[in-house]
Amino acid sequence: MADESSAPGASAQAVQPLRPAEGEAERRAPAHLAVRLGMEMAGSRLRARRPLLSLGLGLSLAIAAAVIEVSFGSSGAVDRALLATFRLILPLTLFALAADVACRTTLRDAAWPAARFGAPSHHVALGIALATALAAALVGALLALAVVVIARSPGDAPFVRDVLISGWVGALTGAAYAGWFSFGATFLRHGRGRFVLLAADFLLGGSAGAAGALLPRGHAVNLLGGPAPLGLGQPASAGLLALSALLLVLASAARSRD
Repeated sequence: MADESSAPGASAQAVQPLRPAEGEAERRAPAHLAVRLGMEMAGSRLRARRPLLSLGLGLSLAIAAAVIEVSFGSSGAVDRALLATFRLILPLTLFALAADVACRTTLRDAAWPAARFGAPSHHVALGIALATALAAALVGALLALAVVVIARSPGDAPFVRDVLISGWVGALTGAAYAGWFSFGATFLRHGRGRFVLLAADFLLGGSAGAAGALLPRGHAVNLLGGPAPLGLGQPASAGLLALSALLLVLASAARSRD
């Protein structure tokens, strides 16, 4: 008697047909989950040793700037120390933090650890850029508050007023710088476009022309009582900082599509 396995059609019954591969849309993670994954990845990277050292160094330099300005005279020390911090220390500190969040590569590559499991890379990148902007806003506010606490004198404006104004200016400026650095990380190999934007801010951001109105430095100086780019008022500078932070975060994500 012939074995059952040799009967016609037995092999076809024994071997199950393979399921068709799922479409890309089916294996993709939901957008909100991908954004959350990006934010969590950024948060874990910010808690690493190097970003914390960068933050500590930036805070120490801001405090040192405040102490130096006080030693030259208490009158106007807060304003001078804030200008020094916002012109030099804050951009460099945020540049280092943004580079570490992006793993010193492009924003798309920084999103790859989650994107390779099916999360859309541009949604993960959006989460990374959002977390970077939020962290930068906190760092900007922290450095500004440290300067106010150290450099203020009895003849200065009320403490609460100084703290509130300096804090929100620092937060807006920090978020705007983060947006620019995230956007820069979508250009050139290893995200080296962020270096181009940092150099442009140092060389052109303090001008009174269109470049000063485009980059964060000119608006930050305007909000601290310095010269305004294109003669803009302080409300306009504040609005442009906030708008640039939002638009650049979105543009960074859009440029990080698969």
